[in-house]
Amino acid sequence: METPTEPPPPFELEGPECEWKEMLPRSERVARTFAAFANGVGGRLWVGVRDDGRAIGVGRPDEVERELQRISSGLVAPPIDVFIDRHEHAGRVLVVARVERARTRPVLAPGRDGSLQAFHRDGASTRIAPRALVRSWERASPTRSLDTKARRVLRGIAERSHHDGTGPNLMEVARFGRLGKRAARRIVVDLVQRGLITEREGGRFGLTPEGHRRVRQR
Repeated sequence: METPTEPPPPFELEGPECEWKEMLPRSERVARTFAAFANGVGGRLWVGVRDDGRAIGVGRPDEVERELQRISSGLVAPPIDVFIDRHEHAGRVLVVARVERARTRPVLAPGRDGSLQAFHRDGASTRIAPRALVRSWERASPTRSLDTKARRVLRGIAERSHHDGTGPNLMEVARFGRLGKRAARRIVVDLVQRGLITEREGGRFGLTPEGHRRVRQR
């Protein structure tokens, strides 16, 4: 009598488009992986798979799924759509989060110092994206006109930026922009991606030369 063989796993090898996690790591690390996938060609994060490729499963898949959704909408900037599914393999439940390539790049996530940074996949690793790569993403991003809220934020940053390097932080942007914190964060990220503002030391924002030019045109 033949011994039944275990079915092939549903997950591919780790690489630029795939990462395995035995359990869900810290939310910031997941956000970096999501951002790196979105900045590349997309990818899948599998939870419940050990580094050696053995599927051990997830004990509380509902909690894992909720946390993955929270990270994709709250820590990645701009927020991205993550498609979450479950797979049963050899009697164990695995959770997979699928990320599509972003239309507008770079997608940012919190770095080790808490500031928003661009990440990319280097083989099976997630790393800070080189500046030259970030510039190429920015040049390829579609040019769009600024809406009323974004123009108000840009003018407010111009009025509150000083030559000594200080400028408004995110909470101040939300206040003078008459925005919620999440909306202010999205607008700030968009303005950074357009090359109109830059994040300074201490999480404060100032205008780039292009940003000054845009303000003078208004």
